[in-house]
Amino acid sequence: MINFVNFLIAQGCDLASGSAGGQGAPGACGGEGGFSPIIFMVLIFAVFYFLLIRPSQVQQKKHKEMLGSLQKGDRVISSGGIHGKITQIKDTTVKFKVDEKTELEIEKGMIRKVLRKEDQ
Repeated sequence: MINFVNFLIAQGCDLASGSAGGQGAPGACGGEGGFSPIIFMVLIFAVFYFLLIRPSQVQQKKHKEMLGSLQKGDRVISSGGIHGKITQIKDTTVKFKVDEKTELEIEKGMIRKVLRKEDQ
């Protein structure tokens, strides 16, 4: 990562000096109209924010809203791929019916998807 940043800074200096080999005028990357290395750092941070951090935050927000809207009777899929119908909702756990005689209790956060709502 640091090597990549240094490469970008060096390329910015080359562009500022107008040379292809980085043999530009002394101080060309300094304060004489050249590119400041801080601009490249800000640019890299912005790219990371919009490509990695922001989409993750949006996905976490959607999942939290989905968990908050769970209701008894909803058909859900757990993170392990188990399908079932919610029979009881507690503070941190959910019980759901998998089969006629089988009922499982899992953490709310392990519910991956709500399939559809069923009438009770």
